[in-house]
Amino acid sequence: MSGIKRVLCRHRMAFPHCGLGFAGILVACLLAASLLAGCASGPKRSGKSYVINGKRYYILASSDGYKEKGLASWYGEPFHGRKTASGEVYDMNEISAAHKTLPLHTWVEVINTDTREKLLLRINDRGPFVDGRIIDLSKAAARKIGVYRPGTAKVVVVAVPKSHQRQLNDKRLRAKKLKGTVASR
Repeated sequence: MSGIKRVLCRHRMAFPHCGLGFAGILVACLLAASLLAGCASGPKRSGKSYVINGKRYYILASSDGYKEKGLASWYGEPFHGRKTASGEVYDMNEISAAHKTLPLHTWVEVINTDTREKLLLRINDRGPFVDGRIIDLSKAAARKIGVYRPGTAKVVVVAVPKSHQRQLNDKRLRAKKLKGTVASR
């Protein structure tokens, strides 16, 4: 007698009136195992979510280890000058991007798989809300890595490790301050 069958037969002896046959108990065990396996894998959600067009999106608790292949697009004129999900004003002529589930202010490297062009940028908005697309680039970002003219391109999006995120944010703030002092002269 196999090990599983032996365990199930013991169960039957202990609970003779449970109403589950051998096949029913086997199905229940397989279902429980698959549910437990599903809980152990995949990225952790933060508990925060939002709904767009009737679909709920869950924000990741962390960007650690995030890597995804898919289609990038870009967004421009209708959104230019409007507030992003992070509260910043969207400037299509600056380097930034929108992502559905990465935490806001996450730095990512976007690699165009056809041209091999790479770009570091920060997520400051939500989107794209078009099926099959994983990231929406600002117009400036799209121009830098060859997504602007075709409108979409296959890319790999890799989150920058947490240890480097702070350095990139500090560098960004210094550049912003310098830009402000030059402009005010």
